Amino acid sequence: MDFLELNLQTILFEILNFLVLAWLLNTFVFKRIMQSVRQRAAEKEALIQDLEAQRQAAAAARAEIEARLANVETEARALMVEARESSGAERQALLRETQMEVERVLAEAYVDAYRIRQQALEEFREELVHTILHISGSVISQLATDEMQARMVKQLTDRIWEMGRSEMPRVESFRRSLGERTPTAYITTAHPLSSEQQGLLARTFAALADRNVNLEIRVDPQLAVGLQVRLGDVIVDNSVAGQLEALREQVEKTLQEHVADE
Repeated sequence: MDFLELNLQTILFEILNFLVLAWLLNTFVFKRIMQSVRQRAAEKEALIQDLEAQRQAAAAARAEIEARLANVETEARALMVEARESSGAERQALLRETQMEVERVLAEAYVDAYRIRQQALEEFREELVHTILHISGSVISQLATDEMQARMVKQLTDRIWEMGRSEMPRVESFRRSLGERTPTAYITTAHPLSSEQQGLLARTFAALADRNVNLEIRVDPQLAVGLQVRLGDVIVDNSVAGQLEALREQVEKTLQEHVADE
């Protein structure tokens, strides 16, 4: 089975395309993102005000608890006076019970306040990350060109050829899993594929499977740019939506680790 060979012209072409894409993202994407961030800042301010209201409510609850504690302390003093007239063991038991009740009430109040704050902050972080990445995908989709889509298709086929060169044990295992059947490559693409692109994909997956491969193509604009392919147990995702999803998971994990460290 023959495999594609990289050359200097291809490398320079890919570098040029990357620089053009970087310029487009810097010129168009991040300006719109900053506009959205300002809008989100206003929403964040509203959320902060809501959190402040919740904090004040928690403070009022705490004040009520402290008032209850004051009553508890008054009752405790009365119990202590009464306890002095009883045996020492009974007096100590009453004191311990009173102290335990005080500590329980305080602990519940602090836990409730902390839980409310953490839940609100987590929801805000998730919404902010989701909004930024969603806007990024929408802007990229609007700026997408046929050339960008073609480059994503080429990158995916190059990845498959590289698998054939560097992961032959996996390729052989994949071929054995197909048995005698003619496999089908399920392709989801952000933009319709040209006949040349379909032919390139058909040849690439035929080489991978070492036999003819059927193509089942579905268009999904939510991918923004690029495509996703599933052939047997081989799944290849070279779409902007997939990259943004991976970025979202990484950002959320980093934020969670940061919160845990605090």
